[in-house]
Amino acid sequence: MTLQDFRRLVRAEFGGDLRHMTPANVRDFLARVQPRIEGEYPQQARVRLNESEGTYEAILRDFLRQVLDMPPEQAVIRLWVYSLEMTVANLSEVEADKFRALFAELVSD
Repeated sequence: MTLQDFRRLVRAEFGGDLRHMTPANVRDFLARVQPRIEGEYPQQARVRLNESEGTYEAILRDFLRQVLDMPPEQAVIRLWVYSLEMTVANLSEVEADKFRALFAELVSD
């Protein structure tokens, strides 16, 4: 996928200014787009992780090293998708905390 194709896909999904992004449609978008970017796995195939790194930090360093070695267009796409994943994960945690606080107040009343 080229960067131009990726831009078109993102803007078609979320609007030119990305105003239609929600955590739900971002998760759907990522589920559809990541196989196109990273390659698809057969439906019934087993996935074997062969990660040589033992910590989250080391895995992240390895990912960032790989991105540095990618052609610039592919690197931008990978980093944009990673950033989107992290943003949605962070928002989900914030929202979960809000709901826990809300329900804690309701239970305590």
